[in-house]
Amino acid sequence: MLGSSVLASATWLLALGQCAIAADIDWSNIKNKRGDKLPDFSFCGYHVSDAALPSASRPSTTTIKASSKDQTSDIQAALNKASAAGGGVVELAAGTFQISPGLIIPNGTALRGSGVGSTHLSISKMKDKVPVISLGNGTTHNVKPLSTVAITDSYVAIGADTVTVRDTKGLKVGQPVFVSRTATAKWIRYNGMADLTRNNKHQTWIAEGTVMQQPRIIGAIKGNKITLTVPLTDALDKNYMSPYLATYTPPSSASEIGLENLSLTLNPSCSGVVLSSTNGCNSEAISVAPWTVDSYIRSVNVTGFNTFVKVQYNASRITLDHVSLVRDRDTDKSAGYPADIAIMGSQVLVQDCGQYGIKTAKAFSLVTQAQTPGPNAVLRHKVQAPDLQQIYPHQRWANGILAEDTDAGVIYQNRNNAGSGHGWTITGGVAWNVRGPSTIQSPPLGVNFAVGVSGTIDKSSNGTMVSSGKAVTPQSLFAAQLAKRKGGK
Repeated sequence: MLGSSVLASATWLLALGQCAIAADIDWSNIKNKRGDKLPDFSFCGYHVSDAALPSASRPSTTTIKASSKDQTSDIQAALNKASAAGGGVVELAAGTFQISPGLIIPNGTALRGSGVGSTHLSISKMKDKVPVISLGNGTTHNVKPLSTVAITDSYVAIGADTVTVRDTKGLKVGQPVFVSRTATAKWIRYNGMADLTRNNKHQTWIAEGTVMQQPRIIGAIKGNKITLTVPLTDALDKNYMSPYLATYTPPSSASEIGLENLSLTLNPSCSGVVLSSTNGCNSEAISVAPWTVDSYIRSVNVTGFNTFVKVQYNASRITLDHVSLVRDRDTDKSAGYPADIAIMGSQVLVQDCGQYGIKTAKAFSLVTQAQTPGPNAVLRHKVQAPDLQQIYPHQRWANGILAEDTDAGVIYQNRNNAGSGHGWTITGGVAWNVRGPSTIQSPPLGVNFAVGVSGTIDKSSNGTMVSSGKAVTPQSLFAAQLAKRKGGK
């Protein structure tokens, strides 16, 4: 009799329509000519996926019942009280709760309903630039460096976790740092981004001098070698840049925040409204605030919004689990397409989420924004129309994203003069066992990977391609990397 793991693999392959055993891939040795490897995505998620999400049945500190009035202030007061007492769970009983934008879940607290079909949060009017619910209350992602030290390696590849610095004076294990470099004219031009135009007007992809950062923590120091706790997702090349480590003191962060087991509905709906709308309809339903860490959104249905979830810059170690995003109106595309989930933070894990509702509602299912630092991972993302709902890094050199085991279209490409000059959108991107139509292009000074992509691959794709047209094992790169990091096979 076949073992359970073999049977599971065979079942998975049949579901994919594969008629041959999948190719067995040694993912740890996939690399390009410069030595760039697959980024390590195992560090994504709540507590770097080393700990399970908190129990959804843990005792609550207080329970609120639904009433006919707006209950935003009552819920906020209960959340603040729980946080001040050291944290806890504010439970919403079954029923419909009228709320307004601006609810903040503070440090150490979770807002939990009795189930997505039982507890309903209802919103009737949005406010411009005010999320309905925020996890944490960080307001800015910018910090000033305390000190800088040059990185002296000639080339540090994607996937490397060690850099050589000129001097380790003042550095210590456990210290947060930005692995930094500025965008140089030489780097911009070599990537083909210096002369973008639209309607005979110059477009700036990334301005010369822009500081580009990968947030990391020092894990070890030996001589002038610095080992980082999370490997790099963007390469450092001294031919085109002058990389350095920047130490900093992060602002106070919020952690252990949860939102779970409820539904959130906007009526009248804002789904599909033109992106240039100024009536609040493009504010997000849920925002993970800057500097929020080790927090999660689980088992939440969100309906009627145009932007559903944003994970802000410098939020990190965030898990979105079983979040359903429902578009109940078609898309007005006259000013572009909306995004379901936008990631600007790092170490974000999006698993078993998806877009539902009107099948023809075209949207970016998940985007990264300008210079979004990796690693970030998207697993088993559900869509209804793979050509219309895509995992699509949006602009300006984000780095280190995994799209895995999905029917969604996956687009890693040069957007050239689209938008305001979005240009090369991603480096260090991996499409793993993707069944949707995919475009995997690599920038001149970067790389994107397609491994086991069985969907249609666009002819413009020039990325590092492995086993095109045929799924691979391991089925999950994320799970394989996590198991290896934890000492398994």
